Amino acid sequence: MRRQVILSGLVVLGLSGCASFGTSKLNPLNWFGKSEAVTTTVDGTPVTVLKTLAPRKGFPEFVDTRPLVPAIADMSIARTTTGAIITATGVVPALGYYDAQLVPVPSEDASTLTYDFRIRAPETSPGLGTAQQRRITVAYSLSFPELDGVRRVVVRGANGSRQTRR
Repeated sequence: MRRQVILSGLVVLGLSGCASFGTSKLNPLNWFGKSEAVTTTVDGTPVTVLKTLAPRKGFPEFVDTRPLVPAIADMSIARTTTGAIITATGVVPALGYYDAQLVPVPSEDASTLTYDFRIRAPETSPGLGTAQQRRITVAYSLSFPELDGVRRVVVRGANGSRQTRR
Protein backbone atom coordinates (compact mmCIF):
# COMPACT_ATOMS: atom_id res chain seq x y z
CA MET A 1 0.00 0.00 0.00
CA ARG A 2 2.81 2.37 0.91
CA ARG A 3 4.63 1.63 -2.34
CA GLN A 4 1.48 2.46 -4.39
CA VAL A 5 1.03 5.81 -2.67
CA ILE A 6 4.65 6.77 -3.25
CA LEU A 7 4.56 5.61 -6.87
CA SER A 8 1.30 7.48 -7.53
CA GLY A 9 2.76 10.63 -6.01
CA LEU A 10 5.86 10.39 -8.20
CA VAL A 11 3.76 9.91 -11.35
CA VAL A 12 1.57 12.92 -10.51
CA LEU A 13 4.66 15.01 -9.76
CA GLY A 14 6.28 13.92 -13.01
CA LEU A 15 3.25 14.72 -15.11
CA SER A 16 2.75 18.11 -13.48
CA GLY A 17 6.23 19.05 -14.65
CA CYS A 18 5.37 18.31 -18.27
CA ALA A 19 4.44 21.73 -19.59
CA SER A 20 4.06 20.43 -23.12
CA PHE A 21 1.11 18.15 -22.18
CA GLY A 22 -1.27 21.06 -22.79
CA THR A 23 -0.26 21.18 -26.46
CA SER A 24 0.29 17.47 -27.05
CA LYS A 25 -1.95 15.11 -29.01
CA LEU A 26 -2.54 13.12 -25.81
CA ASN A 27 -4.62 15.96 -24.36
CA PRO A 28 -8.31 15.30 -25.28
CA LEU A 29 -8.97 19.04 -25.40
CA ASN A 30 -6.66 19.29 -28.41
CA TRP A 31 -8.21 16.50 -30.48
CA PHE A 32 -10.32 18.87 -32.57
CA GLY A 33 -9.34 22.30 -33.77
CA LYS A 34 -11.31 25.50 -33.41
CA SER A 35 -14.23 26.21 -35.74
CA GLU A 36 -13.43 28.17 -38.85
CA ALA A 37 -15.42 30.20 -41.35
CA VAL A 38 -15.74 28.70 -44.82
CA THR A 39 -16.55 30.74 -47.91
CA THR A 40 -18.86 29.09 -50.40
CA THR A 41 -20.81 30.39 -53.35
CA VAL A 42 -24.53 30.21 -53.90
CA ASP A 43 -25.54 31.24 -57.42
CA GLY A 44 -22.16 32.90 -57.89
CA THR A 45 -22.48 34.99 -54.71
CA PRO A 46 -19.91 34.28 -51.97
CA VAL A 47 -21.56 33.22 -48.73
CA THR A 48 -19.73 32.71 -45.44
CA VAL A 49 -20.99 29.74 -43.44
CA LEU A 50 -19.69 27.83 -40.45
CA LYS A 51 -18.99 24.13 -40.65
CA THR A 52 -21.93 22.30 -39.14
CA LEU A 53 -23.32 18.82 -38.73
CA ALA A 54 -26.84 19.96 -39.66
CA PRO A 55 -28.42 18.38 -42.75
CA ARG A 56 -28.04 20.44 -45.94
CA LYS A 57 -31.78 20.56 -46.55
CA GLY A 58 -32.48 21.47 -42.93
CA PHE A 59 -34.06 19.45 -40.20
CA PRO A 60 -37.38 17.76 -40.89
CA GLU A 61 -40.39 19.32 -39.24
CA PHE A 62 -41.17 17.68 -35.92
CA VAL A 63 -44.55 15.98 -35.69
CA ASP A 64 -45.72 15.00 -32.22
CA THR A 65 -47.18 11.50 -32.52
CA ARG A 66 -48.34 11.24 -28.91
CA PRO A 67 -52.12 11.10 -28.52
CA LEU A 68 -54.10 13.46 -26.31
CA VAL A 69 -54.85 12.31 -22.77
CA PRO A 70 -58.32 10.69 -22.69
CA ALA A 71 -59.78 12.88 -19.93
CA ILE A 72 -58.69 15.97 -18.02
CA ALA A 73 -59.76 15.84 -14.38
CA ASP A 74 -58.41 19.16 -13.13
CA MET A 75 -56.56 22.27 -14.23
CA SER A 76 -55.23 25.21 -12.24
CA ILE A 77 -52.91 28.19 -12.53
CA ALA A 78 -50.68 29.26 -9.64
CA ARG A 79 -48.98 32.62 -9.53
CA THR A 80 -45.23 32.71 -8.97
CA THR A 81 -42.67 35.46 -8.57
CA THR A 82 -41.67 35.10 -12.24
CA GLY A 83 -45.11 34.49 -13.79
CA ALA A 84 -47.40 31.50 -13.43
CA ILE A 85 -47.46 27.71 -13.50
CA ILE A 86 -50.23 25.84 -15.31
CA THR A 87 -50.98 22.48 -13.72
CA ALA A 88 -53.24 19.91 -15.37
CA THR A 89 -54.23 16.43 -14.21
CA GLY A 90 -55.30 13.79 -16.69
CA VAL A 91 -56.91 10.41 -16.16
CA VAL A 92 -55.65 7.48 -18.25
CA PRO A 93 -57.40 4.12 -18.70
CA ALA A 94 -54.54 1.96 -17.37
CA LEU A 95 -51.13 2.12 -15.72
CA GLY A 96 -47.90 2.64 -17.62
CA TYR A 97 -48.56 5.87 -19.52
CA TYR A 98 -45.51 8.13 -19.68
CA ASP A 99 -43.90 11.14 -21.42
CA ALA A 100 -46.72 13.51 -20.47
CA GLN A 101 -46.41 17.15 -21.48
CA LEU A 102 -48.45 20.29 -22.07
CA VAL A 103 -47.71 21.26 -25.68
CA PRO A 104 -48.44 24.87 -26.76
CA VAL A 105 -50.82 25.17 -29.71
CA PRO A 106 -50.45 28.21 -32.01
CA SER A 107 -53.49 30.45 -31.82
CA GLU A 108 -54.66 33.49 -33.76
CA ASP A 109 -56.26 34.92 -30.62
CA ALA A 110 -53.55 36.61 -28.53
CA SER A 111 -55.77 36.65 -25.44
CA THR A 112 -56.03 32.85 -25.33
CA LEU A 113 -53.28 30.34 -24.61
CA THR A 114 -54.12 26.80 -25.72
CA TYR A 115 -52.22 23.66 -24.73
CA ASP A 116 -52.60 20.03 -25.77
CA PHE A 117 -52.14 17.49 -22.96
CA ARG A 118 -50.11 14.83 -24.78
CA ILE A 119 -49.07 11.48 -23.36
CA ARG A 120 -47.46 8.30 -24.65
CA ALA A 121 -49.28 5.00 -24.15
CA PRO A 122 -47.42 1.90 -22.95
CA GLU A 123 -46.74 -0.89 -25.41
CA THR A 124 -48.09 -3.45 -22.95
CA SER A 125 -50.60 -2.67 -20.23
CA PRO A 126 -49.28 -3.56 -16.78
CA GLY A 127 -52.77 -3.42 -15.24
CA LEU A 128 -55.70 -1.19 -14.48
CA GLY A 129 -54.69 0.15 -11.06
CA THR A 130 -56.76 2.38 -8.83
CA ALA A 131 -58.27 5.70 -9.88
CA GLN A 132 -55.52 7.59 -8.02
CA GLN A 133 -52.78 5.57 -9.72
CA ARG A 134 -54.18 6.42 -13.14
CA ARG A 135 -53.97 10.19 -12.60
CA ILE A 136 -51.03 12.01 -14.23
CA THR A 137 -50.17 15.62 -13.43
CA VAL A 138 -48.07 17.88 -15.64
CA ALA A 139 -47.03 21.51 -15.34
CA TYR A 140 -45.97 24.31 -17.67
CA SER A 141 -44.20 27.47 -16.55
CA LEU A 142 -45.04 30.87 -18.02
CA SER A 143 -43.17 34.15 -17.57
CA PHE A 144 -44.80 37.57 -17.15
CA PRO A 145 -44.04 38.58 -20.78
CA GLU A 146 -45.79 35.42 -22.01
CA LEU A 147 -48.82 36.29 -19.86
CA ASP A 148 -49.22 39.84 -21.20
CA GLY A 149 -52.73 40.25 -22.59
CA VAL A 150 -53.77 36.68 -21.81
CA ARG A 151 -57.35 36.39 -20.57
CA ARG A 152 -58.00 32.66 -20.98
CA VAL A 153 -55.96 29.45 -20.76
CA VAL A 154 -57.31 26.24 -22.31
CA VAL A 155 -55.95 22.71 -21.87
CA ARG A 156 -57.29 20.21 -24.40
CA GLY A 157 -57.70 16.46 -24.03
CA ALA A 158 -59.18 13.79 -26.31
CA ASN A 159 -62.66 13.90 -24.72
CA GLY A 160 -62.92 17.56 -23.80
CA SER A 161 -60.99 20.48 -22.44
CA ARG A 162 -60.77 22.64 -19.36
CA GLN A 163 -60.24 26.37 -19.20
CA THR A 164 -59.64 29.11 -16.71
CA ARG A 165 -60.13 32.85 -17.07
CA ARG A 166 -58.53 35.86 -15.50
